[in-house]
Amino acid sequence: MIEPPSDPSWLPTPQVAVAQLASGILKYAQQTASGDAFRLPYPANLQLALDRLTLLAWHQDAPAPASAVELLQLAQEPFGDWKIDLTDADVDPDESLLIYGRPTATCEELGSLRGDVEGEIRENALLRAVMDKARAANAPRSYVAFRELLIRQPAIAAIELDARLANPDLALLANEVRQAYVEAPPEAMADGVIRTCGGCGGLRLPLDDDRTWICEDQFCPAPGTAGEDHPASEGVWWLRRELRTFITAPGRAELRIADAIRKLGIPVALWPDFDACDISIFEDRPWVADIKAWRNPVRLARRLRERLFTVPPEAERAYVVVGQEQVKAHPRYVARLRQACPQVRPGRRIVAVSEAEFIGAVKRRVEAGA
Repeated sequence: MIEPPSDPSWLPTPQVAVAQLASGILKYAQQTASGDAFRLPYPANLQLALDRLTLLAWHQDAPAPASAVELLQLAQEPFGDWKIDLTDADVDPDESLLIYGRPTATCEELGSLRGDVEGEIRENALLRAVMDKARAANAPRSYVAFRELLIRQPAIAAIELDARLANPDLALLANEVRQAYVEAPPEAMADGVIRTCGGCGGLRLPLDDDRTWICEDQFCPAPGTAGEDHPASEGVWWLRRELRTFITAPGRAELRIADAIRKLGIPVALWPDFDACDISIFEDRPWVADIKAWRNPVRLARRLRERLFTVPPEAERAYVVVGQEQVKAHPRYVARLRQACPQVRPGRRIVAVSEAEFIGAVKRRVEAGA
């Protein structure tokens, strides 16, 4: 049997090229968000992605972007419309890297998997500092208060933030809280006010016509709901981009699941032992869970293959729980996740389930009186 010809050694993989493009876009967005005029050169990952995608296009006899500007324009199109074959790039046809000129959740996920080193270091360094300080002070409530603030108020008026930091639980972490937020960007201001979203508590930003305002969070549960308007002159703070993606988005599911379980009369520990997992329930034969809000199950599978959370030896069951927003967007999300990550299939120590499946299992145990 004649084997198909192998790709030349110089040909990059679509997965690496797209992930590097995502990383370059995140860096470019960070530079342009500062309000200063952008100055060349473009971020290194953006240029490297251009080179690699050009090689892929040439090899496939497809049109290649002629410049970084054309590449950024291409990044706004769904991957299904690209002329370059992106098979094995861990992307869905309807996904894109930019929407309304801003990085998408897809871009965040891809950038975090390869190349967005600065974002990951900033997130991890900040959370590590929070955990270290709270642990040294034996103050788990301070750690929980920090996480809840970031989830419930991704945008917050300066005067309210000052008031929240007067709370004894948050006062311990005041410096770290302030590091988690940046000033609201200039484009969020119009007519002297900054608009927030009633669905998620984040910012509403204008489209190009400056008359249509949209929620910035792609997973917002109620993106069309207007929130409170704040006078721009009084100052508004906005959670850093990577924290909005990897803390706020899954955090909404964490709090929602915790609330549903408490209604069953079961105490819930959020982020026990300083984030050993996201949720722990049942003191006798405990169940533990890690809540995920990744847009794409294949990308999540790749991250889980690299790093699963550590299950306490006393735990009876352990779960990776996928939030309801992700399952609604991808009805076969859990099946695809299990297929791509054998470590979370039924029968393994950690099992992947949907939010509804997890809550249903908890109800059955409660009803059984176990």
